[in-house]
Amino acid sequence: MSDGVVKILDGNTFVVSDSRGDIEASLTDPTGLFSFDTRFLSTWVLTVNGERLNALSVDDLQYFEARFFLVPGTGTVYVDAKLSVIRRRAVGDGFHEELTILNHAEEPIELTVRVDADSDFADLFEVKDALKKKGKYTTRIDKEGLHLVYERETFGRMTTISASAPVAVDEKGLTFVVTIEPHGSWATDLDVVTAAGAAAGLFVRSTGMVNARPSRTWNGAWRAGSMTHHNWNATMIACERRTAGASSIWPRSASRRWSRGGGAFLRRGSPGS
Repeated sequence: MSDGVVKILDGNTFVVSDSRGDIEASLTDPTGLFSFDTRFLSTWVLTVNGERLNALSVDDLQYFEARFFLVPGTGTVYVDAKLSVIRRRAVGDGFHEELTILNHAEEPIELTVRVDADSDFADLFEVKDALKKKGKYTTRIDKEGLHLVYERETFGRMTTISASAPVAVDEKGLTFVVTIEPHGSWATDLDVVTAAGAAAGLFVRSTGMVNARPSRTWNGAWRAGSMTHHNWNATMIACERRTAGASSIWPRSASRRWSRGGGAFLRRGSPGS
């Protein structure tokens, strides 16, 4: 983490957020979920009972994974210090986020947990120069979750957002209404998956476009701990842009082999194996 910005990546996919794990893209704050030169997520903001959270610390677990420790309130004035939030995020076909809320009080607590989500689908040149896109934006909600779609002629991009816990989905995000027992916890898995395709509506996951790299099946092998992944691009280059105060993250290839075991990704062998 540098200058309050947290960066994680996997190959051609990377996520840039603030120290809370939130994404609020702007001309001077080019955060987002990027994959294959496109920003698939430009808004990703967590609130609890309508309030933003305060970052206590960030744990950079691996170059592809980070964990955010949060509490309600801002600065040194905490609205409810008996409540804490953990966001654990790992990048892949988009990213997977484990959201956990803990109630440290002696009484049960009722919460409205909201995640606002949106995408401008800007390419890297449009991010740099604040250019407007000329295609069509649509949203769709079905049993798979919230789909954010951009189409222009034969060009198409889609971001799909889903959750493991019961959720109310609308065109602007996801809302959870939860009750947490004393000294209890509540958790949900959030999956943000990128896809590319034609305007006719045929989309495939972005990772299938380069080197036939196997995609992660978040709801299966991820939780089972049986994930094996090849050809990780391990290095990030920070490139200064002409935009004042802004910078971009560009991946550079360094092949590695990783496997997941015991709750974490482990390196197997040496680079290039």
